[in-house]
Amino acid sequence: MIKVLTIATACFENDGITNSILNYYRNIDKSKISMDFVMPNKLCDRLKEEFTENNTKYYELPERNRKPIQYILKLKHIIQEGKYDIVHAHGSSSILFLEMYAAYLAKCKIRIAHSRNTKSNHMVIHNILKPFFRCLYTDAFACGKEAGEWLFGRDKRITIIPNGKDANEFKFNKLVRDKYRNDYNLKDRIVIGHVGRFNYQKNHDFLIDIFNELSKKDDKYYMVLAGEGNLQDSIVDKVKKLGLGDKALFLGKVTNINEWLNAMDIMVFPSRFEGFPNVLIEWQISGLPCIISDKITKDVKVTDLVQFKSIEDSAEEWSNEIAKIKIKDRENPKYVEEVKKAGYDIKENAKMLEKIYYSLLEKENG
Repeated sequence: MIKVLTIATACFENDGITNSILNYYRNIDKSKISMDFVMPNKLCDRLKEEFTENNTKYYELPERNRKPIQYILKLKHIIQEGKYDIVHAHGSSSILFLEMYAAYLAKCKIRIAHSRNTKSNHMVIHNILKPFFRCLYTDAFACGKEAGEWLFGRDKRITIIPNGKDANEFKFNKLVRDKYRNDYNLKDRIVIGHVGRFNYQKNHDFLIDIFNELSKKDDKYYMVLAGEGNLQDSIVDKVKKLGLGDKALFLGKVTNINEWLNAMDIMVFPSRFEGFPNVLIEWQISGLPCIISDKITKDVKVTDLVQFKSIEDSAEEWSNEIAKIKIKDRENPKYVEEVKKAGYDIKENAKMLEKIYYSLLEKENG
């Protein structure tokens, strides 16, 4: 049995990174891999129940940003007491130094840093810690090529760990589509969808400008936005000021986004930067046309459903491209097969991660 301590450096909640980590946790062979967790926030009741049922330990360490030395010492103690073979920490900057240093002090031989984005909000500290961080990790993982190069540079060997999905969970279901569109009066609408936290990265302000231009072209357009975040109130206010309040639905945090995707027609994603957005795989499994920012890695395009557009272009130019999109036959199983063929089947991905863990441990043990 290999003991792995998985560390989430950002809030462990209903977002893309968390869902990706949990997808691996739920599909990995628990008779071979014991996976425990550390996170900086209080765990929700739903996940507490799931972890308890699986005899999974979890540790809430809120000191990471406010008291980094205390955080390192507590984390070192957890790693030592748990006698973990592998520490696997997920983050987007050289501040992963904290986790790598704690694992080093605890004499953990396999210290994996896993890059999850292509930019940091803390560039000064990121650059200061970079040389120290790069001396401490033993293995470099990333969700995509660009995310790997951002954190580890071009010369380091990087293992790409796909953000795999359960295709059965996201494949199109017409019965669910009809139910949601009837329940929410969307029957004759062209539904524009977006899933993501309301923050600077996701560029909701521009998204609403695009939707405003679309609404001028055709009154049938309607927008559904899923997610929470510190900019949500300002975006809601903007929608109201533009007179679009009756054409937009804010879902907040939802756990059934796989069902909601059936009700949507076109996904728009004008992010300023991304690592490897999990939602793009989900949308393609569901057969949804997607028009997305050119700042996103080209690796997300695994079907003909994805179209890139420069975020330097105007909202009107974006709206013109969206208006040209023809709705695909979403009952066609080819999209599910193409996503699987591209290497994003979580069941196969979990087996791959198991093999990597075993290989690292065998190498360490000679």
